[in-house]
Order: sequence, then structure tokens, then C-alpha cells
Amino acid sequence: MTSSTLTVAPPIGASSGTPFWSLVRLEAARVLRHPAPWAAAAGWLAVVVLVLRGEPRWPTAPYTEITAATALLGLGISVATTGVGVRGRIRLAEEAPLPEDRRALARLLGGLALVGPVAVLVALGALALRATGGVRMYIEPGTVTEANPSVPELLQPVAVAVVAVALGAVAGHLLRHVLPATVALVVVWFFAGPAYWTSNGPVLRWLTLVQVQPLDVWAAPPTTDPATLPDEWVLQAPGIYQDFWARITFSPGLAVGHDVYLVGLALVLAAVAVRGRTRGILLLAGALTAAAGVLVQAMVRL
Repeated sequence: MTSSTLTVAPPIGASSGTPFWSLVRLEAARVLRHPAPWAAAAGWLAVVVLVLRGEPRWPTAPYTEITAATALLGLGISVATTGVGVRGRIRLAEEAPLPEDRRALARLLGGLALVGPVAVLVALGALALRATGGVRMYIEPGTVTEANPSVPELLQPVAVAVVAVALGAVAGHLLRHVLPATVALVVVWFFAGPAYWTSNGPVLRWLTLVQVQPLDVWAAPPTTDPATLPDEWVLQAPGIYQDFWARITFSPGLAVGHDVYLVGLALVLAAVAVRGRTRGILLLAGALTAAAGVLVQAMVRL
């Protein structure tokens, strides 16, 4: 009796190149076909349009709410990459062409395919804002000003997308199923976006997923005559949101530090989903990078 040999055909899209890069391409195709990121992008655009055309709930609301809506993009990407972590839990035979840590790393790199569309979307949005004069903010008492995001602020959604890829993979890796991972991600991104005020305090803003600007910096007591304050200051009068004269401040330096922190956070999260020596490398690099980002933010004078 002759023995028969079972030959398994390689997956579509993974027939060329090394096994590592074949898996990267296969995973990239999977996440790009997932509907969640594209639905989130449509939702983000709808929020931006509604905010720009609607009546602001407070003077700087248009600028702040557009930034907070970045959490929608993060949620869509994270949901799409939960499968990266879930598939990483599947154990293969020892004869598999890639060891477990290399498979996990390849899947994470494939998930990063979603970062490119976010970068394109943000770039187009920034060009559209500049062409129309910027985001209008109705500053008390009775003045209107326009603002455009700085380059570090524009890079934040891209960094958030990188974190979202790793966060989705970690949720799938730890919870093992897409449904509970998705529920957990909805909670995380809710506090990062719609409830951004819970994590954007004086220190928490260094560590949050989505950092919003502008910042309301104490300028003077509520009884102060605003005419006595420097003319170059953009002021917000005392009201229901603060009981003092506030100076509206944008800080590119703070945004730079936060972008660096987000990159470090993404590396730390990636380490959770990867085993072997790669985990230690990612964890060390991520911890050092995140610490550097926090230190930069702490040194910024507002």
C-alpha cells in the first residue's frame, strides 16, 4: 500500500514571497475588507460636517469636538483588528513555517494597513479646512476667530490609528472572541472620545488616547476687567464651564509629546500580543518612548 500525501494550497494573496511577508499581506487584505473602519470614517466625516455647520455649544466646541471625533476612527480600526489577536491564539503544528511570535508580529504589521487611509483622510480634511479659512470659534466677549490644526495635532489621528491596531489585537488576544473584545473596545473609545473630558485634565491629558485642544488656561479672576489683560490673548469669559477668565491656548509642543507617547503606547500594547524575545524588545522600546513623550509634555509651559 502506498501512502498518500495531503498538500494544502496557500491562501489567496500569500503565494509569493517569504511566509512572513505573505502573512502580512494576507492580514492587510483582511482588515482592509472589514466594514468597521470604513463605517467609522463615514461617521467621522458626518460628525465634522455637523459640527462645522451647527451652533456651537460653547465657544471652542467646534475645534474640540472635531478632535474628539478621532475616537470614532480608533474604534473602527480596533474592531477590525480584533481578529488579529483572536487568530493569534490558534495553535499550529510545530512544523509551521513561522514560529508563534513571528506570526503575531506579521499579523500586527498587516493591521497597520489601516493607518494609511487615516493619514490620507486627515490630510484631505486639513486641506479642506485651510481652503475654507479654518475652524470658527466664537470667543467671548463677542469675537470670532479661526484656527487650523498644527502639524503635530494632525499627526495625532495617525498615531491614534497605530494605537488602535495594537489595542484591537490585544483585546482579541486577551478575550479570545470578537464579540466581548468589541464590547470592551466600545467602552474604551467612548471614554476617549464622547466622554473625552474625563481624561483630559491637567495631568491625565498626557496619558489619554485622544488629547483635545485648545486648552483653557487660567488668566484672571472673574471680576477682572478684560481690557486690562494683554491684547494678544484670546479670552473666554467666565461661564458655566469655568468660573474665571480663561486664555485659549494651542500648544504644538504638548501635541508633539503626546504623539511620541502614543507611539510608545502602541509598542507596549503590541508586546502583549507577541511572545518570545520580540515581546521584550517591544516592551522596552515602548516603555522608553512613552516615558519620553510624557516627559516632553510635562516640560511644556502653557
